[in-house]
Amino acid sequence: MNIENVKKLKELKLPSMANYYQDFSSSPDFLALDFDQKLSILLDYEMTSRANKKAALLVKQANFKIKPDISTIDYEPERNLKRDVVLDLASCTWVSKYKNVIISGATGTGKTYLASSLGYRACLLHYKVAYIRVPRLLMDINISKTDGSYNKLMSKYKKVDLLILDDFGLVKMTAAETRDFLELIEDRYSLKSCMIISQLPFVNWYDIFFDPTLADAIMDRLNTTSYKIDLKGPSKRKNKVDDID
Repeated sequence: MNIENVKKLKELKLPSMANYYQDFSSSPDFLALDFDQKLSILLDYEMTSRANKKAALLVKQANFKIKPDISTIDYEPERNLKRDVVLDLASCTWVSKYKNVIISGATGTGKTYLASSLGYRACLLHYKVAYIRVPRLLMDINISKTDGSYNKLMSKYKKVDLLILDDFGLVKMTAAETRDFLELIEDRYSLKSCMIISQLPFVNWYDIFFDPTLADAIMDRLNTTSYKIDLKGPSKRKNKVDDID
């Protein structure tokens, strides 16, 4: 009976439940349970296994360039980063409300690590996340215009629950890049969330865009929907801490 049940569970595509049943169905503790209790344990095991696999896949698809650990974030006063703010953001309610997060600070202050930690948390909560550096994003968009994949690429970034844009504002955008960036922000406005990481303070972002009118449109959409964090302090790289920009 045990062998047949395991076989049937696997045929029904319930492998985790099958493995648990195979390992523990003959144990005294398991046999002492009534039917509903046994069924509940098996179902919980299968659901937990599926949730963990989904989260692992979402983390892989997010394409983080580092492996973050939110428990290692430094809250020294000089960093201008409060634990309660990070813990609140780690709940990801802002993602469910289609809000944005803007993280600014000098090179090495841990912007990317903080953003990736929050993005990782979103994956664990089964939000679809994509991480990309803005220079690479703009290059991909430019290429897509020549090979006919522009709509497909923009649709891809429109659909993810959280889009993390790193290294924003390294160079001033051209007119075309400014229009493309506005298109991206407009597509996601009040529908999905963004996290934007920049060395420049938010008030200086106007200078990044080619056209002042388009800059106003972008800044207005971001300013009214964003939580802002401005990291301070010395470079974490110099201290050889795994909390990188």
